Amino acid sequence: MKTGRRLFFALALITAFFVSCSDNEDMITDGESVFGVRIEALNTNFTLPVQASMKSATVDSESIAWDSAHLVVSSIKFEAELKSIVTGEDSIEIEYKWYGPEMVDLLNNELTMGNFVLQPGYYDEIELKVSGDQEDAGDDPVFYLAGTYTNDTGTTPIAVMVSHDVYFKTERENVEVTEEEIDFTSIIQLYLDELMADVDVADLDNAELVDGVLLISSDSNTGIYQTVIGNLEHDHRTYNKHKHHDEDEHDGYDDDHDDDD
Repeated sequence: MKTGRRLFFALALITAFFVSCSDNEDMITDGESVFGVRIEALNTNFTLPVQASMKSATVDSESIAWDSAHLVVSSIKFEAELKSIVTGEDSIEIEYKWYGPEMVDLLNNELTMGNFVLQPGYYDEIELKVSGDQEDAGDDPVFYLAGTYTNDTGTTPIAVMVSHDVYFKTERENVEVTEEEIDFTSIIQLYLDELMADVDVADLDNAELVDGVLLISSDSNTGIYQTVIGNLEHDHRTYNKHKHHDEDEHDGYDDDHDDDD
């Protein structure tokens, strides 16, 4: 019953007290280049089982469709090494920090956070660290998924509630910032199908229901939960893009896709 009350409270919080980050256009400062981060949840509908070595699931009757994905973002730390114009060596270390907490809708791919102002120059490396801390979420999850699980007996509501600290990091090397107004964005892509990699379909079929919901949390269906936690720590990728303030979103993409561990 305790777990059921926590689930109800989490659902109520997300429904009634959702706080969204400002979109990219709201955060731009005219005449300056900015560097931000965006987190996207991808592959919301997939069949099971998902194998760790495969990008897509094998075809079967079982499937999951996620329609809600939220993350509490506690802070974003920006670190950069700016080369000296005189010596051409790393002479300036820059560090900024953005503080939340903000509850972010990961299905809204228009939201960017941080948006740190970049002074013109040549950067050896720019690093962003995104943290979601359980202490900021309180009794609610740091990371939350909700949707439906379908098997040959029908459809059941399913939810994942992660009550551990969540951490992502993205790095970009050799960034040149001119006097032009350019928006740089590092995009962290979270693949929701790969979060269920190596989860046994039989375990889902036989999972404990909490108030009619197939709940995966630190208190319910803990074996599945540990598998999801392990996948969450590794199964995301990043890529970078940039655009001038007066250009459309599709201009200026970089194609260097990276895996973060």
